[in-house]
Amino acid sequence: MANELLRRGMYGFAMGDAFGVPYEFNASNTEVSTEMQGGGVNNQLPGTWSDDTSLTLATITALTGEYDLKAIMQNFDDYLYEGQYTPDGIAFGYGDETAAAIKHFHETGKYGDFGLNNPLGSGNGALMRIWPLAFYAYPAQMTLEQIVDAVTGLTHGQMRSKLASRFFVYFIRVLARRGDSEKAILQAIRAINRQPAVQELLKQEEMGWLVTDATVTPTDIVNKIKLQDQEKLATSGYVLDTLNVVLWASLNFQDYAEAVHAAVQIGGDTDTNAALVGLAFSYIDNDFPDNWLSTLRAKNKIESVLILADEAVKFD
Repeated sequence: MANELLRRGMYGFAMGDAFGVPYEFNASNTEVSTEMQGGGVNNQLPGTWSDDTSLTLATITALTGEYDLKAIMQNFDDYLYEGQYTPDGIAFGYGDETAAAIKHFHETGKYGDFGLNNPLGSGNGALMRIWPLAFYAYPAQMTLEQIVDAVTGLTHGQMRSKLASRFFVYFIRVLARRGDSEKAILQAIRAINRQPAVQELLKQEEMGWLVTDATVTPTDIVNKIKLQDQEKLATSGYVLDTLNVVLWASLNFQDYAEAVHAAVQIGGDTDTNAALVGLAFSYIDNDFPDNWLSTLRAKNKIESVLILADEAVKFD
């Protein structure tokens, strides 16, 4: 298959998502099985993936055609209202911001920079689906940052969400090709600090911890992320909490299953945290758990989108 990095990431992501589904909103240190389980607040069968995977598949599908933000939103609309891109034809697990953006599009046909000035915004509903852009052959007249900002803004228009998405795409672009999380984070830190104006935005948007200067090096930032106490990690649906969990896990584990299990065990937004940790570890660890992969449901729906991406030659 032409898009091997996209394919590997998609399965690693979907397995993490499905593994985390039954534990969503649980407290930290809840007992977590080493096998795929069912149940949870949405009472799903073992191996069932949620909105994280659904909206990512919807994004990839739209990007196999010409770059068109409306096409992405229409796929999101089809997900929410028709149950497309889901294992059982029913949308579940989606966040309030994402649902509000899709509903606004459904009712008005308008899209872009949704919730731009919403002080309660910046959930992780864009971060979870933005990563395929790390492999996307975007139009020559646009920059990666412009594409990431625009696709993020379909549901999360706040600058904080856009900056987090940029950083995560930088990270995944390097990680997928080098398999070294520390080097990938270092490169992402350097990339996000290229322009002084962006550094100022980082400071304004509660992301000053990623800013380098004469006294703080990229290595200092990596060490600080790595040495965080697992017991003190915040695991809400806030975009920066999610980003932090993924970076922390990528620096502290080497094994896919162990990392995903840890992401779930700390509680909170377990499906999204585990999905993104699973994505990262699909490039760190060469071995997926066979029992998880065999339990993953609706693989035919994932595969059909990946085949479409192969045929479109829009990802590398």
